[in-house]
Amino acid sequence: MADYYTLLTDAGIAYETACKAAGTPIKLSQISVGDGGGTEYNPAATATALKREVWRGPLNALFQDENNPSWLLAEVTIPSDVGGWYVREAGIWTDTGILYAIVKYPESFKPVLATSGSGKEFYIRSIFETSNAELVTLLIDDTVVKATRAWVTGYVADELAKLDRKQSVRVATTANIVLSGAQAIDGVAVVAGNRVLVKSQTLAKDNGIYVAANGAWGRAKDADASVEVTSGLIVSVEEGTTLANTIWQLITDGVIVLGTTALAFQNITQGFAPLNSPVLLGVPTAPTAPVSNNNQQLATTAFVQRALGNHSSVGGLDASTVLTADAFGKSFIINSASPVNITLPKASTGFNGGTINLLNVSTGTATIVLQGTDYVAGIAANQLVLKTMDSITLSTGAGITWYAENGSVPDALSTAFNGGVRTILDKFGLGSDAAKIPVISDFSEDIKPGLYRAFTLGHPEASVGGPPEISGIGGTSMTVMVGGGYIAPSYKTFLAIINFNANTPTRAYIGHKVTAGEPPIWNEIAQSVHLPYRSKAYYKTAGTFQWTVPANVWKVFVEVCGGGGSGAFGTLDTGAGGGGAGGISKRLVSVTPGSTVTVTVGAGGAYVTTANTIGNPGGSSSFGTHCSATGGAGGLVVGGAGAGYGSGGDFNGTLGAGNPPVRNAASNGGIGGAGGGGESIFAAVDTTVLTQPGMGGGGRIGTRSQAGADGCVFITY
Repeated sequence: MADYYTLLTDAGIAYETACKAAGTPIKLSQISVGDGGGTEYNPAATATALKREVWRGPLNALFQDENNPSWLLAEVTIPSDVGGWYVREAGIWTDTGILYAIVKYPESFKPVLATSGSGKEFYIRSIFETSNAELVTLLIDDTVVKATRAWVTGYVADELAKLDRKQSVRVATTANIVLSGAQAIDGVAVVAGNRVLVKSQTLAKDNGIYVAANGAWGRAKDADASVEVTSGLIVSVEEGTTLANTIWQLITDGVIVLGTTALAFQNITQGFAPLNSPVLLGVPTAPTAPVSNNNQQLATTAFVQRALGNHSSVGGLDASTVLTADAFGKSFIINSASPVNITLPKASTGFNGGTINLLNVSTGTATIVLQGTDYVAGIAANQLVLKTMDSITLSTGAGITWYAENGSVPDALSTAFNGGVRTILDKFGLGSDAAKIPVISDFSEDIKPGLYRAFTLGHPEASVGGPPEISGIGGTSMTVMVGGGYIAPSYKTFLAIINFNANTPTRAYIGHKVTAGEPPIWNEIAQSVHLPYRSKAYYKTAGTFQWTVPANVWKVFVEVCGGGGSGAFGTLDTGAGGGGAGGISKRLVSVTPGSTVTVTVGAGGAYVTTANTIGNPGGSSSFGTHCSATGGAGGLVVGGAGAGYGSGGDFNGTLGAGNPPVRNAASNGGIGGAGGGGESIFAAVDTTVLTQPGMGGGGRIGTRSQAGADGCVFITY
């Protein structure tokens, strides 16, 4: 037996046999070291533990030997912070705590810094043979074990092999080949060790990157596993009569199973265009030339779009701005509620054919200001004003002249518009000059649909057959809209609106005629004095007020109510009568805008506190001299009081008399009667403040009587 060795223990062999029988893997997890009890010894297979264990930790690595598949190599690194003892023995343990293998190890001292003056990591490798190395599994905690140099080297190599960009090949195939022996490919003599891109096999599953050999070829180590051959793999070809210095990409998509999935490669060298007569693929880009360029520089789509009239950009202006030369080719949207000045760049700073577009989208006017001696051909400086939704396109020849090519400003100044459109608008009364609105002198004539003027009766130029309007001395003008004639040319409809002056009502008439040569039949349909009510004024507190008639108000509907009388104050023997309610008066009154009307609101009768005293009467209310209503009388000790009455109105009436006291069956006791109007109640001591205008107060026998409510004046207009 060798001086130093590794043995499978009897317990380890029994564990392995049991695992094979059960079809479960052999799981090794830890390694321990010992000092052999202070001296070397020859471990035996019967051992179940080390003679004297000094350290135990997780295995770092467990793998098969490349040349002997039945050999397993176990590795561990002992940290630098433990030691101070010799290593003469080692043991490999299963995850169930069985000593699987025992090692006789060359005596080596493991120092530790704290006691030895120096420290170092200690590396142990053990080789042992097993009947089926494929069944052995390493159980490790990745957060505890340390990576060995060999493991790191292998890991890095494996990860690099997964990258899509592969090490270059010497040649690439151009046809199906036999994957064996030295041969010529694309004019190059391929020898053992050369890397070859095989891409043209009849069975595309055999395509890939190979290493040539004198016998059968094998796939290259960076492309011999499915995880290393994925869609997008790229490899460069170094030599070849036809394929030298080309780049190839794997374009097979989806999951690839090497040796099963068909692999397809495409030449992507043309992704980099040759300088001579390039055929560009994809979406190539290039710098965009200035809009003023007129040479052989390439035109991009952006340049072409501008050349076709599209703007290089759209900018916003919300304040007075001085534009510079970079404004050429751009469009500006003016958005300011306040007036602004937009100063153009000097025409000479532009280029021949350079344009600037302006559009005002807000309510503030935008005045275009020119610099130096610049001018706009055919347009005066004071006409360069953009109102809401006005626009202008200005171009220059790079001198001092601007040209207004398009927009509402030059359109409004054109002969075609002023001599054509404006004439037509004026003919039918739709122009901006009121003096040009056509006049109807005789309504019996054949009048075309449109907007017209006419004059009322009494005017020196009174229109024949017009509305029967005689409201103003000297007459006035009217606005007339004419329609009809769509089915029968002679049938026409008219709407005439007349207003004599600012202080008279506006009247509207409709008319129609069926037969040509006859005047229309007219009917008044409305006056501003007849319009629906728009607002109200309500006075309900006792006092005298001045009400000013609002503008354009010619009629008001007035409701007046007098104050209610208070109830009497009596005793239990007599009771007390309720006060009478105020009178009411309602009237539609003609008024003059701006005039004032005196409004009086009568007070309610005050309550009384002396026993056996009659109540106080309510005050009168009135709307100027137009209508009024008296207050209700005060309640009597033994009876109810009379109500007030209205006068001067279109309707006059009362809210009701007060009620007498209520007595018992023997007529020797009673309580207060309710006031007139309905809000007061029969009660002995109720003195609640009444809320409805003009209500009479109740008679009471407790502490005092109930006061009457103030009257009111209600104006609707």
